[in-house]
Amino acid sequence: MTFELGLNYWPSRSAMYMWRELDLARVRDEMQHIADIGFDVVRVFALTQDFLPAPFTVAADMVARLVDVAQCAKDAGLKVVPTLIVINMSGRMWWPDWMLDALGRPADLFSDPTILRSQTLLVETCARALSGDAAIRAFDLANEIDDAQRPKTRDAGWLWASLLADTIRRVAPGASIQIGAHLPSLTTSNNMRVDDLAAVADEDVMHAYPLFCDVARSFLDPELVPFSCALTAGLAGTGRPTLMQEFGLCTAPPGVAGHTITDDFLGRPRSQYLASEEEGADYYDAVLNRLVQTGAAGAYAWCYGDYDPRLFDMPPFATAVRERTFGLVRADGREKPAADVFRRLRKRREAGALVHANVARVLDMSADEYYRAPAAHFERLYAAWLSRDTT
Repeated sequence: MTFELGLNYWPSRSAMYMWRELDLARVRDEMQHIADIGFDVVRVFALTQDFLPAPFTVAADMVARLVDVAQCAKDAGLKVVPTLIVINMSGRMWWPDWMLDALGRPADLFSDPTILRSQTLLVETCARALSGDAAIRAFDLANEIDDAQRPKTRDAGWLWASLLADTIRRVAPGASIQIGAHLPSLTTSNNMRVDDLAAVADEDVMHAYPLFCDVARSFLDPELVPFSCALTAGLAGTGRPTLMQEFGLCTAPPGVAGHTITDDFLGRPRSQYLASEEEGADYYDAVLNRLVQTGAAGAYAWCYGDYDPRLFDMPPFATAVRERTFGLVRADGREKPAADVFRRLRKRREAGALVHANVARVLDMSADEYYRAPAAHFERLYAAWLSRDTT
């Protein structure tokens, strides 16, 4: 099995505003840069606010732009993973206005008939538009949907995922399906259990950042990501290796030492670490090697580029300072040292020098037992992971 290298993508100049002000020439250049670094895959995001502007109404111009962006990636030799339901993104909830009541409260994504039917229509329209394109690596149903809203029951989460997955399979038969889950599916009872998602999807994926995990030993703990991958594989129970669909870190300006800031995290203050660029490269190198050694399917870094300062007075960057500088590339297009970590790994892979191990065994109980106390079991199993013999 080939260890897959992927990159999560928003354009450096427009970020989450890309669909409203799409600059295809710039996207084309950035896709070529991504390919030149050595990536196989790019993950892009159909922001629900732009793609679903009214009930039962998919914006045809936005779908056409998604097809154009996929073509830019294809022209650069990249595969594409389109994420089709995107409300939570980079420290902000991008709800379409029509989904909110007069007090700004959203309707139920998982049970409201109008909302469900509209989501299904969006997924169907995008998947049909891209169906049959050899550049489509997989369809990702949603990005960390439980941050936007948790399903009220486990069954509601499973039914929502099943409905959307079945819709894709009907219009894009043979396409692989992912569901962008993150650490709360390992550490909380969020009704988006890994084993339930695995029963619906064709691949098991996880997002993990020490920045957002209280169990991590530090902001740059290199073991959390591979552990989360291995634990996901155990809970999924499918025998499949897990893809780390998101991991990364934010950096300080070039030449500036790493330092801690207090940042806004979904409306709450939280300490965050802006690593030096050299620390960032060391972190990526350590995590990638551990992912290979513990049997992960691959790794998608977050993200391509830092964002243009012109965006810093706009959501989410006005309050979520960390989100400005997660890139492997600076806002001016110059690469950070971390980009070369991926370039070297690609060369090692091409030379046949990557020894891809079997999936590390982590779980010592059934999924049902684990989810009776997920936070406690996560902490206990992570302690065991850290004390394991790796010789």
